[in-house]
Amino acid sequence: MPNKFEGKAALVTGGVRRLGRQISYFLASEGYNLALIYNSSPKDDLKKTSDYLKSRKIKFKFYKCDLRNAAQIKNTINKIGKDFKKLDILVNNAGVINKVGFEEITPLLFDNTVAVNLRAPLFITQHSLKYLRKSPNPLIINITSLGGLQNWSGFIPYSLSKTGLVKLTYLLARKLAPKIRVNAIAPGTIIIKGEEKGTPGKIDVKKIPLKRYGSPKDIIEAVRFLINCKYLTGHVIAVDGGRLLNN
Repeated sequence: MPNKFEGKAALVTGGVRRLGRQISYFLASEGYNLALIYNSSPKDDLKKTSDYLKSRKIKFKFYKCDLRNAAQIKNTINKIGKDFKKLDILVNNAGVINKVGFEEITPLLFDNTVAVNLRAPLFITQHSLKYLRKSPNPLIINITSLGGLQNWSGFIPYSLSKTGLVKLTYLLARKLAPKIRVNAIAPGTIIIKGEEKGTPGKIDVKKIPLKRYGSPKDIIEAVRFLINCKYLTGHVIAVDGGRLLNN
């Protein structure tokens, strides 16, 4: 019996809401079957994502996984591998962000932030390697943040975790070459219509050289570029309207 998920396949963590959902929608439009990891996403988000993907007539499956739990990560990737057999793209998108004063940082908040934003991408990648290596052109995209490239003193645990993800991108790109390409996207302020409340610490638009906030389309164009430019690995693309110029 042929594999029910036969064809191009992508795994997106945090793939049923906000930016992860927009990336999932794009990959669906490109003909990828989707394995989508979620944890605390509301049922309304699951239904919205499911309804859209069904309309695109691609095959997909949701996998609930607490990315703070290493054992759950391993078991979930094994389930995905059993279902999809191979992976062409891995998007490490899931993340947590908290604005917190330095004196209010707790060990639990710090550990949970690093676990989701940095440790999880490392072990998801590790467990996914056997399936990525079955693809003719495997690609890993890490969604880091401008906070990993700038000094966001109100988001210390978050910024540290995203800086670590930048470094992990470089290390994996070197380690996994030439078979697997590894790049990252560092979004600036991205406004998703209808989900504006999920954008903490929004910078004054006047401080952005291009004088506008980003949209999901800006991130999607970077994802498209990384898929198509097969002579690119080990790079972090800041999609930020020029904010890094202010450093």
